Amino acid sequence: MPEPQLPVISPPGPIYRIGRRPDPWVPIDWAYAGDDLTFGNRFDDSEGYFRVLYAASKPLGCFIETLARYRSAPTVDLIAALQEIENAEPDYIAPGTVPASWLAKRMIGVATAGKNKRYADIYSSAGLAYLRKTFGRGSLAKRMKSKQDFDLALLMSQDRTLTQQISTHIYQLGYDGIYYPSRHGHDLFNWALFEPFDLQFVSAREVNTDNLDLTTALEHLALRLDASL
Repeated sequence: MPEPQLPVISPPGPIYRIGRRPDPWVPIDWAYAGDDLTFGNRFDDSEGYFRVLYAASKPLGCFIETLARYRSAPTVDLIAALQEIENAEPDYIAPGTVPASWLAKRMIGVATAGKNKRYADIYSSAGLAYLRKTFGRGSLAKRMKSKQDFDLALLMSQDRTLTQQISTHIYQLGYDGIYYPSRHGHDLFNWALFEPFDLQFVSAREVNTDNLDLTTALEHLALRLDASL
């Protein structure tokens, strides 16, 4: 029986990214990496060697991925800690609220991936077969925290330790990044781009509050934009 192989896929068109102005395609500075050498994102390098840019095939996907965090309520411990701060500004943001200040600091970038770029499709049946085979043996198996089978539920879980290790492994194989579907809908296609980034026709544009993709993302996530924050 032949060894399972990782399928290769490339963006079929432009890719989009929401990032900080003035250039949304600039990766976050290494100074902000955590003790685990990552920035806390799904496909960050587990060994802290390269950075990752996260992009989508649709502007709507960018907004949904970046705004989804505003659905969550703060923990009880966090609220208690904020209440203990004397003379603190009332900067608590209610769940479901996106501050307009977040939008004012960001732009949407548009680019095309370089020619002949190879992105691993680990969410395909062949990709899962490869991961199941590879992570079931040797040193990679010892680094796994989860004993669950390699299925879509595992890769889509909130535990990012495993996907970060997978990202490091795929980078070492020479791939340019990873293709992955969004947890927020199978019609949203995302791309994790490995450093160094080879992008062409790079540009950026302002995001207005009446942007259709922004308003659609807010509606889908049951969020509201608060102009006073």
